[in-house]
Amino acid sequence: MLAAAVRRMPAERSDWGAAMLAELAQLQHPSIRWRFALGCARVALFPPRKGGGSLMGGIMSVYLRKARGVIGIGLIWAPVWTAMFFALVAIVFVVLNPNGGSDVGPLTWIVIMAQLGFESGAIFGIILSLAEHGKAVRNISLARAALWGLLGSGVLPILTQRADQVFWTSTFGAVIAMVLVALARKADLRDSTRPRRHLNIFFACALMPVRDAVSPLKESAT
Repeated sequence: MLAAAVRRMPAERSDWGAAMLAELAQLQHPSIRWRFALGCARVALFPPRKGGGSLMGGIMSVYLRKARGVIGIGLIWAPVWTAMFFALVAIVFVVLNPNGGSDVGPLTWIVIMAQLGFESGAIFGIILSLAEHGKAVRNISLARAALWGLLGSGVLPILTQRADQVFWTSTFGAVIAMVLVALARKADLRDSTRPRRHLNIFFACALMPVRDAVSPLKESAT
C-alpha cells in the first residue's frame, strides 16, 4: 500500500518515499507497521501545503478530516444498522408473529436500512464532532456517546413524520454509538500499551473515524 502511494508522488519527493519504505522495512510489529504505513501513505497522497495561507489551509484540512470522520462513521453504521434491523424482524415476525410477512423484498429492505443507517450514523458523527470537539477519544464518555447516538437516530423519523419509529431507531443509535466509541477508546488505549498481533485493523477502523470527527482545530494534548 505504501509503495503504491510512493509511486504516485512527484519525482522531487522520491527520496522521501524511499526513506519511508526503508524505515517501514525496519519495523517488525504488525500494529506499528500498519500505523506507520497509513500515516506515510496519507502524507504521500495528501502532502501539506507550503508557503502562505498555512493557517487557513490547516483549518480547512481539519474540517475535511472531520467530514471524513463523519462519513466513516456513517459507513460503519450502515451494515451494523441493517444487521440489527433484520435481527429485530426475525424476532418480531418469526418468533412473535410467524404468519406475518412483508410485500417488500429483502434486497429492497437492505438498501433502505443501509441508507437509514448511514444517514443516522452521519448525524451522530456531526453531533459527536460538535459536542466532543477537541477531546481525546479515550476521554469520551460512553454515556454521552449513547445520548448522541439516541438523538442522532431520532432525527430522521421525526423529520419524515414517522415518530412511531423513534423508539427502535433511537435504541439502535444508542447501542451502536456506545459500542463504536467503546471500541475506539480501547484502540486509543492500545496505542499507549503493548499492542497485540490480532484485531489491529478492526480496532483501527473504529478509532480513525471517531478520532477524525472530534479533531481539534489545532494540535492539542487533550
